Amino acid sequence: MKAISVVLALSLSLLAGCASDSKSSNKTNAEPGSDVTRENIKVTISTTDPKLKTDTAIQKAITEKTGVELEYMPVIGGAEQAQQKYEIWLASEDYPEIVNIGVGSISKYRDGGALLPLEDLIEQYGPNIKKKFGKFYDLLRDTDGHIYSLSNVSLSEETPANVQGSFVVQYDVLKEAGYPEIKTLDQLFEVLQAYVAKHPTIDGKETIAFSGAGADLTYNNPAISAAGLPDHGRFSIDSENNVHVAFTADYTKKYFAFLNKLQNAGMLDKEIFSLNYETASTKIAQGRILAGYFPQWVLSGPEKSLAAAGNTNRQFAKFPVYFEEGTQDHSNTVTPSSSGNNWAITKNAKHPERIIQYIDYLFTDEGQKLISWGIEGQHYDVVDGKRVRKPEINQLSKADPDYFINEGLASPNSQFSFGDGAKLDDGDYATPLTAEMIAGNYDDATKEVLNTFNKTIWADFLPKPEYIPAYLWQLNAPENSTAIMKKMEQIWQKETPKIILSKTDADFESAWNSYTQQLEKAGEKKLEEMWSETWKRYVEVYNKATSK
Repeated sequence: MKAISVVLALSLSLLAGCASDSKSSNKTNAEPGSDVTRENIKVTISTTDPKLKTDTAIQKAITEKTGVELEYMPVIGGAEQAQQKYEIWLASEDYPEIVNIGVGSISKYRDGGALLPLEDLIEQYGPNIKKKFGKFYDLLRDTDGHIYSLSNVSLSEETPANVQGSFVVQYDVLKEAGYPEIKTLDQLFEVLQAYVAKHPTIDGKETIAFSGAGADLTYNNPAISAAGLPDHGRFSIDSENNVHVAFTADYTKKYFAFLNKLQNAGMLDKEIFSLNYETASTKIAQGRILAGYFPQWVLSGPEKSLAAAGNTNRQFAKFPVYFEEGTQDHSNTVTPSSSGNNWAITKNAKHPERIIQYIDYLFTDEGQKLISWGIEGQHYDVVDGKRVRKPEINQLSKADPDYFINEGLASPNSQFSFGDGAKLDDGDYATPLTAEMIAGNYDDATKEVLNTFNKTIWADFLPKPEYIPAYLWQLNAPENSTAIMKKMEQIWQKETPKIILSKTDADFESAWNSYTQQLEKAGEKKLEEMWSETWKRYVEVYNKATSK
């Protein structure tokens, strides 16, 4: 039986790496809370980000406190290459001391006997981990009672200031339409259609009314968002805690119909079915895509390029958009963990207790300030008792895209943040991503657009957050479910374009029916039953843990 555990994830998804442990020469360190000195050690951890460095100011400060240095072992390539690398490591038992990976891979490492149970180590060396997880601590346990990996714990009780809707519309489009607050897909269609009629080209190239960035952000996530549902990945969950595949849901059919309407009006990107995150980003930066479903992690780079080129009017407003006005929006959610990846300690670790002590330090308020705010006087100041990021940091980060990596403010350590909007024991925020900080970074064009809607930040368009037990993708997949999902994904990716490209309503219905029949034959009902059992079991554990 696969385990059920909440996992770690952050806007920056970093995996962990492999190599041997070694002591650093001529360095000693006092154990936190004691006068005992000890030699520094190196601990290997993999990462999919080859830019990560160990000689950053913040990493050095953490090492000074813990005596542990991280040694990054990059896994080069995309998700498929990373998965292959982890499987090779597992087969050869040549894995790193820490693997920082998603729950699916953690399950494989656990079943392969590669992971150390952590609960006894946490009891002895992780008091802050236990304290901060509090009532959520038992959610870390596997079905056998052991804890095999660690995630962050979300302590935020408010909407993080950097959260925003992912349906986006160019500022210039809104300006010409008189700045309507677009609430439905029909309204979005009308506004785009009017703009394209007036501006068939932008800078001499064909105007693209609506585009996407990979299959999930084209077919799946926007349908779920438009229905006002939480992001459970390829699934939705009803009020009885039954899990349903999103691929065949009524809201997915409605969203395919919207894309089909755009297609037949000549308003859908002709390359939408072949775009990925990288190629979509390039097209967005050209300024001729008017709208799409683009989370901020897709938009960040292109919008910086647009602003740098003086095309601030080609930046994007970020709205929640629905199928119908008055939709009950349950998409703004808070979970016990924000994670998609966990740190797991393998049996190759020579000093697992030191690794737990390292993580435990990150769970202290001092550690939280280091990983999120940086070093006082260098990255932030304390003004009237409140932490304030130095204004030059914003300029430096705009000039150098790798600034936060080079300083150590973007690293696997950040995965243990208590979350944007969380507060430390001093009553101040755990991270700099406050409403004031976000608004202060907006350019004049963005402030002007927001002002027309009487909003300060994009998060102001969202409903109040709701607390839910977890996202489904944060749980270990049920045994044998992965093969079924893979078969269904192949059908989904092959058949969906046929539906969207249908010329008539009859063609659309025929293509949809063929598609859903194929998914049913692939094992849709069985997959839903497996995930429903997994989810209900998790909710039972969650309710028991949180009622203590």
